[in-house]
Amino acid sequence: MRKCQNCGVENTEESVFCKKCGTEIVEVNPYACQECGFDNTQDSVFCVKCGKKLSITFQSEGQVETAVFKAPEMPKPLISSISLLATEPLATENVEQTFVTASEIGTETSNEIVGSQGMTEFDYNNFLNGYNYNSKKVKAPAVVEEQEVKNTFGNTVGNIVNEGVAAQEGSWIFYSNSSDKGSLYRVRTDGTEKMKVSEEVCFCINVVDGWIYYRNNSDDGKLYKMRTDGSSRTKLNDDVVDCLNVVGDTIYYVNYSNDKKIYSVNINGMDKKMICNYKSMFINVVDGWIYFCNIAKDNHLYRIAVDGTDLTELNEDESMHINVVNDWIYYRNNSDGGTIYKIKTNGSQRIKLNEDESSFVNVVDRWIYYGNVTQGINLCKMKIDGTETALLSKDQSVNINVVDDWVYYHNPVDGRKLYKIHTDGTERQMVS
Repeated sequence: MRKCQNCGVENTEESVFCKKCGTEIVEVNPYACQECGFDNTQDSVFCVKCGKKLSITFQSEGQVETAVFKAPEMPKPLISSISLLATEPLATENVEQTFVTASEIGTETSNEIVGSQGMTEFDYNNFLNGYNYNSKKVKAPAVVEEQEVKNTFGNTVGNIVNEGVAAQEGSWIFYSNSSDKGSLYRVRTDGTEKMKVSEEVCFCINVVDGWIYYRNNSDDGKLYKMRTDGSSRTKLNDDVVDCLNVVGDTIYYVNYSNDKKIYSVNINGMDKKMICNYKSMFINVVDGWIYFCNIAKDNHLYRIAVDGTDLTELNEDESMHINVVNDWIYYRNNSDGGTIYKIKTNGSQRIKLNEDESSFVNVVDRWIYYGNVTQGINLCKMKIDGTETALLSKDQSVNINVVDDWVYYHNPVDGRKLYKIHTDGTERQMVS
């Protein structure tokens, strides 16, 4: 599990952002050696590489503090709160510990308490609830090296079934810029350093470990990859592809060159396999399963293991825009006027969520984003239980993608230009 350093919620191992507060999860090793930088384990007292005695570092009020401690008396409470960045319990052996109040921050501290045991869970909880463990202060480095998060999955399933016009890796957002003929651009999440990555018209964007995998509409929709700076552009095969799902070192896709059957190939274009010979659309690859709408069976919802075994029909609804999220499949049900339904991944507990004709479904965290066809394809959202429906934009909204607290969508009334708006409905703007 990956614990959020901001709110403390435990997320799944593949999580990049916290499911509760949306903060980017940063892995920090408190046992890294300050002398040589080597990552030691939590039972280390001395660095196994250079022999220096270890200490624990964390940040507080704009400075880096080093906490080397043993624990054991009740510290004085803080007069005011002090921010803390830590992802692991602060505990080592045979170290000094100092407690300070807020008024003492930045001054020589007193109240030194030296114990003979490591910090207890009780003491650690007190620390998180308002006590500050502190010993000697050191200056923060002038430059902090950026640590980019690398994806395991190329994009979210909700973005993938909506043409994959935007994707994120670390602090970069990659998008198909309809204001520039669909060319591929990238920009920082704070809006800086925008640049064109490729002149090619790119869709089905997946970004994994510094590589972009995409459908190249400038070459009839064939499968390509390139580095995130636009270099090392490579055609992986001659298949016309759709609905790319890049998971680890494997690319899953709908092969239009062979009657929309499901295929896989590795990220180097080798070991190509047909997984399912049914005509398919809207594939989601999740936890070793491929979920898809079976065109040959009136778009009924199916799943099959990634090795091609255990093909199973999950419903008899005409299904579209499926999203597999946390043991549920959310989908547009054309058998019931295009309303939104959800069903368990094993085919049980089928539940209707709304009454409006809806499309371009995209499920993120606890929200379903969709185009409300009944209201003119307006951009709306509702909770995953069908409650708290809200209008975000009166624009006609298709190909809905959600990235970094922004909803991206094409506006057919404005020449299919790409727009974005915050998930709370504010700051609508055209993407250029």
